[in-house]
Amino acid sequence: MTLDILRLGVTKDLLRSMAKEERALFLALGHASNQVNALWKLVIILTNGGTDDPVKQRLEGAQTQVFVRLTIGAMWEAWRLIDDRFLKRPLGREFLPLLDRPAAEALDRLKKRFGKGSGLSTVRNNFAFHHPTIDDVDAAFEKAARETDSKDADWAAYFNEALLNTFFFVSDYVLVHGMAETLGEPDVNEAHHKVLGEMAPVANDLSEFAFGFTAAIFKRHVGPELTMTRVALVDDAPDIDSISYPFFVETPSLRND
Repeated sequence: MTLDILRLGVTKDLLRSMAKEERALFLALGHASNQVNALWKLVIILTNGGTDDPVKQRLEGAQTQVFVRLTIGAMWEAWRLIDDRFLKRPLGREFLPLLDRPAAEALDRLKKRFGKGSGLSTVRNNFAFHHPTIDDVDAAFEKAARETDSKDADWAAYFNEALLNTFFFVSDYVLVHGMAETLGEPDVNEAHHKVLGEMAPVANDLSEFAFGFTAAIFKRHVGPELTMTRVALVDDAPDIDSISYPFFVETPSLRND
């Protein structure tokens, strides 16, 4: 499959023609969208797995959880940007009628996704971008300690001369039990699937809103049509479902001692 890569010119003069709040939100929203897309792409790749080695499986699964939490944090910060600088300001009331239908519908879904009781909000507030409190860690430890199916390999840390290959698995094992507890889900695996199920539509809706706001900005300052230039045809892009992201890596360019 060939990917058609288009470029939309965003000149300095165009940016200067925008009001300060317009320009700031456009640039910040693009930055937030870039972060979420990059991290979500990585989470998809991380969930592919592909190894039968039990040690690799264990550490690659835990590595996935690390990036899931980082992605949730980035998603929450993107939502805060939209809520604080669009919905709660005159700028939002001005541009809301200018959004196309996909962007407006995406915004409505985001309001619900990040509303009261949202699983993503719960994880972000307790485990993503914020380290859990002493009491939260202790509760997570007690929940993990009651797990009858746990193995010696769960209560361990893994080391290698290459520091990038070091992983305190026991820390992650305990904290994922805490995440499950805050989500009201007794089964850790079910909690993981529940969170991933919430993340996919959020990633899409954040991008949809960012694109819709961009279109509205350009229609106001340039014209009714977005003019883009084809700059590349990529015919060697890999299928995202066929890529794996290993935990163990050789690090000859880094000092390991």
